[in-house]
Amino acid sequence: MARNLYFSAGARSEQNLYEDLIIESIKIYGQDLYYLPRDLVNVDDVFREDPTSKFNSSYQIEMYVDNVDGFDGEGDLFTKFGVEIRDQVTLTVARRRWEESVLKYDNEIKGIRPLEGDLIFTPFAKKMFQIMHVEHEQPFYQLNNLPVFKLRCELFEYNDEDIDVGNEDIQQFEADAAFRYELTLQQGITAATKVELA
Repeated sequence: MARNLYFSAGARSEQNLYEDLIIESIKIYGQDLYYLPRDLVNVDDVFREDPTSKFNSSYQIEMYVDNVDGFDGEGDLFTKFGVEIRDQVTLTVARRRWEESVLKYDNEIKGIRPLEGDLIFTPFAKKMFQIMHVEHEQPFYQLNNLPVFKLRCELFEYNDEDIDVGNEDIQQFEADAAFRYELTLQQGITAATKVELA
């Protein structure tokens, strides 16, 4: 038995309408975030990493924060080595908006999608996240197209990377040595000890 001839799941007009609705929804319910592509300077051929990478540009783009109850991950861990913040977030960005806002302005960006290792700055939380995985097949070909990227990100561990993008909030992030937390330990109301971790 064949499919119904009166309905076409791959019509370009339906795909455009579906993508327009997604973009409008993200513009309404999303957040304005900053995408920072990583500029590779000296890639290690053995480990395929670049400890001297730089971030020289940033692009404001709207993304939907999938985590409605707060950041995912293991949260704040207190260990004998200090405090570890292991926040994670999943972001949804429309493929067409990423191409319009990011891809066309910077000829140095060689990928056709956000890349693992690039950064996302969240002004509302004043946190920087690193893209760990880009899911580009979800939702899975509902109208024979893929209108969004899902970015699975973890809190960025600053390691003296050069971040020079001309945005005051992002520059403040770097100036503050990225992650400096003041932990106040109290027993009852009388005693208080302050420990600063960098």
